[in-house]
Amino acid sequence: MKSIQNKKNNWTKINKVILRVDSVDLRLEKKMSVFLDCGFENISRGRCSLTVNEKIEDSVDHLFIHTDKALMEVNVHYDSLHLEKLAKFISYKRNTTKKIKISLVISDSLMVNQSGDLYINDDVKITIKSISWSFPII
Repeated sequence: MKSIQNKKNNWTKINKVILRVDSVDLRLEKKMSVFLDCGFENISRGRCSLTVNEKIEDSVDHLFIHTDKALMEVNVHYDSLHLEKLAKFISYKRNTTKKIKISLVISDSLMVNQSGDLYINDDVKITIKSISWSFPII
């Protein structure tokens, strides 16, 4: 018979982080920024702070995971047209029971166990290969 403790230590690699948006703030100064506070769908603990800024020449989409706190920081960059469209789509969301979901395909895999615990040894910065947004309508 296998013990529960052994099952908790079965680590698997994931190449996608799925976020559930809990709140959104829009900041408009010289340029627009969208700030999203998120929870995880495929990681059991922690929070994610996602910032969408206007793209500049050398900007790279990435996530940063801290080892000293249960926080992942994600920075995404869009050209001004796509950033405005994103803000518009977020404002159209009327269903308050279903959450916006964001899928981040990442360049390096992360390790999680069957309980969804994330294994991180050191602070890590990972490039985001692609992002997809899911907006519930009904």
